[in-house]
Amino acid sequence: MKKNSIIKAIVITFLIYVLASWVIPSGTIQNGVFTKGKTSPVGISDIFIYPISTSITSIFVLGGLIVLLIGALYGVMNKTGVYTNLVEGSVKKFKGSEKSFLVISILLFAVLASLTTLTLPLLILVPFFVAVILSLGFNKMTAFLSTVGAILVGTMGAIYGYNVDGYNFNNYFFGLKANDNILWKVVLFVLLTTVLIIYVIKTSKIEKAKKSTKKAKEETNEEVIIPLYKKEKASKKSATPLVVVTLLAVVIALIAMFNWNGALGIQKNIFDTWYSNITSVKINDYPLFANLLGSVKAFGLWTNYELAMLLMILMLVIGFIYNLKIKDTFEAAVEGAKEVLPVAAVAILANVLLLVVNSATATFIPTIYNALFTMVKGFNFATMSVAGMIGSIGFSQYPYLLNSLYDPTTALYAKELSETSFILQAMHGFTMMLVPTSVGLVVGLQYLGISYKEWLKDNWRLLLSLLATALIVIIIVTLI
Repeated sequence: MKKNSIIKAIVITFLIYVLASWVIPSGTIQNGVFTKGKTSPVGISDIFIYPISTSITSIFVLGGLIVLLIGALYGVMNKTGVYTNLVEGSVKKFKGSEKSFLVISILLFAVLASLTTLTLPLLILVPFFVAVILSLGFNKMTAFLSTVGAILVGTMGAIYGYNVDGYNFNNYFFGLKANDNILWKVVLFVLLTTVLIIYVIKTSKIEKAKKSTKKAKEETNEEVIIPLYKKEKASKKSATPLVVVTLLAVVIALIAMFNWNGALGIQKNIFDTWYSNITSVKINDYPLFANLLGSVKAFGLWTNYELAMLLMILMLVIGFIYNLKIKDTFEAAVEGAKEVLPVAAVAILANVLLLVVNSATATFIPTIYNALFTMVKGFNFATMSVAGMIGSIGFSQYPYLLNSLYDPTTALYAKELSETSFILQAMHGFTMMLVPTSVGLVVGLQYLGISYKEWLKDNWRLLLSLLATALIVIIIVTLI
């Protein structure tokens, strides 16, 4: 496997869009009326400029920084010595019932992803679960499917809206409530997760050591290399504080980054009240707590900036608890960050197409939408599904996809917005398991050293099963 296979897949996808921009005319849709324009080709200079622009755009760089900080966090964890005890203790506990751990991992990540669709905070837990799964003897593909794969499936079957920083964009664009289609969202999530669990149980197997040849021994030794996990000398200290502070940080991140007001359609929540009460406290007319908190926002409004802050604080707390010197904590953090540097790079570059379609004055995507919507009269689940998938390739973040489809769907299918939202959510989630413009997908593959080709080749049955399951539920939703 070539180390740059993920980057190649990203580049090829970008170049396909470039070629298409020279052939397919651009267009606009206003009030449901399509206006055809001229082609809006991506020039030769832009082929180089767009990736550079992506790598210096703050919102994309911040995602890469979160990946680096997660790597740094595990560098510090390894330095404590108790992380080794934690992993080995978990492996020992599940010896003999290894597949039970896979099910636990899938359910944990899928449920949390479905309820929050906050991928980056969930990635904090991924290296630990990967370390245990690989230590139990499963291969890297099984580890991927049971962690990042579960996050992607949970996002595809999101139950409470579809959130970016916890905000319900289905409500923002289509005026839908969080509980609209809630029964069918739960049904879709349960079916998709069941498909994943059955697939993982059937395809996973314990890798047995091969001792017949020198080559086999080399391959076996290579397989046991676990990313962000270094077996340190066993520490006599307890791993409990490490577990508690890490889980507390993840819980804080999920609660603080989920926009309770936007997702649930309320004006003010308890976190707003607490924040207001705390920051309004004054001592001799001096706003002490407001100044101490600084620019940090109330829970429910946190973004990746606050998540980065939380990860840095967590590293310092762990170093303090386990009596690490500041120098040792820093060096361990740097070492961990270096290990995931290629992962951070693909996390940034995967957004290049998103930057292109959002910064271009005109694109051919509305032309494709129009061709699909004029194929048949009235609302059709098939054309909407295809439109959602094609749009998701470029608009890899859900709100951008909804924005691109807002005009034609609200103008042409005003009575079917609930069904439209359900379809787009499922199809966007599925596409994010398929294309290299999906940040979650490429981050997971790069982290575990799995090529994009290998992902598609080994798991096409799973992908088809997930698609078929989603389409069956979509058909039922559109018919009732």
